[in-house]
Amino acid sequence: MRRPFLTVLTSPIPSAPRRLYRAARRAVRPLVKPGAPPPPQPSRYPGHHALVRSVVEGLTEIGADFNFNPRRASDVGRAVYAPENASLRQAADLKRRGRIDYLVAGPVNALYPDENDGVLRMAEIDRLIVASEWVKTFYRGEPALLAKARACPCGVDARFWSPTPGRERARTAVVYWKNGDEAFCQGVERIVRAAGLEPERVRSGPGEHEHFTREALRDLFDRAAIGIFLSAFETQGIALAEAWSMDVPTLAWDPRAEAAWAGRTFVAESSAPYLTPATGRPWRSLDELESQLRGALADRAAFAPRQWVLAHMTDAICSAALYAIVRDGVA
Repeated sequence: MRRPFLTVLTSPIPSAPRRLYRAARRAVRPLVKPGAPPPPQPSRYPGHHALVRSVVEGLTEIGADFNFNPRRASDVGRAVYAPENASLRQAADLKRRGRIDYLVAGPVNALYPDENDGVLRMAEIDRLIVASEWVKTFYRGEPALLAKARACPCGVDARFWSPTPGRERARTAVVYWKNGDEAFCQGVERIVRAAGLEPERVRSGPGEHEHFTREALRDLFDRAAIGIFLSAFETQGIALAEAWSMDVPTLAWDPRAEAAWAGRTFVAESSAPYLTPATGRPWRSLDELESQLRGALADRAAFAPRQWVLAHMTDAICSAALYAIVRDGVA
């Protein structure tokens, strides 16, 4: 098999003995456990699902020269993109042994330079993908790391996140509650009701899809007149882009204040790095939200969120940008 240019690696390559063991176990299972249901299947996209899915499907759509999670080291490409830490460490070892030429990490391996045993500081990493420009502020004290950083968001599946043709918008607003106490969220919901809309609360946080399914969220966006997002910070804001792809403009709380991640605090620079006049408006206080909401509802035609996504943040567009970053680095 011809070696590809790029490998996307989010699951470590098993050793030859491990592959043989797995094959033997699959072969004897029907004999040892006749009639038993098959074991749970691993995720199609191991690692950070939204990121990995977007990258793999986007690279496939643009016809990139790549493979995904090969099972043999001999099938690994000249360049490796490894946004998962065990895979990143394995790829760094491959580079030390001269098996690959170029190694790309990010944006979900770590946020802080010393997080996860300083995985981002490995000398073998040639390029670090960050989800948006403001994330580079975490590396101001690390010149070598900062020099490797390039901003590149991941895309959204604009076919799945697509409004139902002919479906009328209801008088509802999705309130996507990720940060802030419940009293704050309730204050937002009172403002929504005062504007003549019914709030539809979505509780989010780490492991957000333990709280809801993407099908349920899509249905809420499909009916909503507007989305209101409560997050202390976002490195990209994938849920925002999903709302935009559903043609839902968003009002994003953007406090630019102290936030916390992994037990540490920092001053966040954005809760909506890719918010534009076409996709929504930022706000900082409840008083400001009230005026922004009434203005947005009065002139909803001023927004074109889905059009913006189709021009800037589909899987294919973002994966093409990532592929170009890798190509340029290798060249």
